[in-house]
Amino acid sequence: MVSITTSTTSSTASLNGLSTGIDTTALINAIVAQKATTLNRLKAQQTLNNQKTTSLISIRTQLGTLVNSLGALSDKFNARAVTSTDSNNTNVTGSATGNISGSYDLTVSTVATRGRLSASLNGSGNAINMAVANPSNASLSPIFTTGTPATFALQGTDGKVYKITLDDASNTLNGLRDKINALAGSSVTASIVNLGKGANPYQLVITAKDTGTGSTGGKVSLADITTNDGVTSANNLGILAGTVDNLTTPTQITLGGLTSSGTGVATDANFTLNGINLTRSTNVVKDAVDGLTLTLKQGGQTGTTTLTVGQDTAGASTALQTVITNYNKLVTDYKTASTPTKNADGSVALAPLSNDATMRNLMNSLRAAMQGGSAGLSSGATYKLLSNVGVTNQSDGTLYLNSYTFQQAMNSDPASVQSLFTFLGTSTSPAVTVKSGGSQTATGSVDFAITDSGGGNLVGTLTQGTTTVTSIPVTNGILSGAGIFAGLGLGVTGTGTGTLTLSRGAGQAASDLLSTYTGTTGGIANLLSTITSQNTNLVTQIAQAQSRLNQETADLKDKFAQMEAIVGQMKATTSSLFSTS
Repeated sequence: MVSITTSTTSSTASLNGLSTGIDTTALINAIVAQKATTLNRLKAQQTLNNQKTTSLISIRTQLGTLVNSLGALSDKFNARAVTSTDSNNTNVTGSATGNISGSYDLTVSTVATRGRLSASLNGSGNAINMAVANPSNASLSPIFTTGTPATFALQGTDGKVYKITLDDASNTLNGLRDKINALAGSSVTASIVNLGKGANPYQLVITAKDTGTGSTGGKVSLADITTNDGVTSANNLGILAGTVDNLTTPTQITLGGLTSSGTGVATDANFTLNGINLTRSTNVVKDAVDGLTLTLKQGGQTGTTTLTVGQDTAGASTALQTVITNYNKLVTDYKTASTPTKNADGSVALAPLSNDATMRNLMNSLRAAMQGGSAGLSSGATYKLLSNVGVTNQSDGTLYLNSYTFQQAMNSDPASVQSLFTFLGTSTSPAVTVKSGGSQTATGSVDFAITDSGGGNLVGTLTQGTTTVTSIPVTNGILSGAGIFAGLGLGVTGTGTGTLTLSRGAGQAASDLLSTYTGTTGGIANLLSTITSQNTNLVTQIAQAQSRLNQETADLKDKFAQMEAIVGQMKATTSSLFSTS
């Protein structure tokens, strides 16, 4: 038995029940336990709040993951897959975006190279100019005689001329390299290469930053213009003397110096595309076919490479499977966090989100969006429900993707499939294209009129039913909708009238819904804020309840101690009376 000692105003008594024969400690604990109902209820609420916080944070993270995967799916619908007859990608590769499709035959004759100026080599492969024995030592390998600085003119393939003057502090090959690389806006870079042989193994190499022949026929030039006479050279690098048109701000090297030769002369890219000869200064060609980027890798091609551009059905299928995987995990985890369980004694244990109406409404709305139709689809749309393209409901509330059905639908009518997942719009006028739509943008048929308000300033009018929004300015070619058309972005290139057909796919509707819950001021953030406030109050209430309980415990101990003392005294008196008789 536990012994409890308490102080009274008159003495210290023992609560071991020796006087009364009562287990006073157990009795006090029972009374205190009965009085602790409020305290335990507050602590249970605090524990449940903490569990709810953990669940909400986890679900918010999953919602964000689902939103991101829906965005990635939207991007995949705009992606294009490029296949090539060149399995090794030896001569050319391609990538595509937008609505481009079709086949393109290419033959690469030459690729674009950079102009380069480097040392001349003798029959043994040793440098005979632009090279030194030690690139950092001005005593062993000076560029000029100390006290007589040298000035150079440098011209890249863009035709611009730059002036570099070395002084005693930069009288090394490293110094010349660094001076060249420090030129503001220069079109060339300089480096030092170690040939590993010869008396002067360290050679200076000057390379154009851009590929192509530019305005100099692909040549890079360097001239010593210390005296600007085309005759006298002041350097020890074998850089020939030259002249410029103006020593202060030169615009051209008029005579002399060193210039690129052989493989150092830049070339342009030359290739044929569908039988048409094309030339470009770069090997990354973006302007030959709208939406198609070609990367030329090797010239001298004798055959033909055929690039075929089409919808990236495999990529879209993979992206959709990711969406469904994320959705299914969310459904499963929410079910776990909201389904009550039974304790060992048969009582019901509430789950953290059992009675949360906000989360229940969210999940119901999300389920309706993901399993429902799309807003604004035309009556002639090939596919009107996600189930039409292989996305079906399962008995446990999760979704299943039949990849074969989805890819067949993509091959048949990709635009119709895309309309089930994204915000999509078409226009009857080539002067107006639909760029984007918001979560509140009206869907269905919308009439438009683009007019010139004067001075070439375009304004637009949008009408749906009885609602008309007028005088919407076109800024930098973009008309941004207002009112029921808020969030709508139209690309405008001229005046005209016509009709827009706007639709919001189920995937877009789900993404719009989730964005109202996942933001810093969204529904879940508000719930977490409320729980934080509740827990702050609970901490105070728990402390107060615990303080009251501690006081009641102390009072009970005092009372029972006094009772034990009185009973003990009575027994002692009785014993004394019997002993004297």
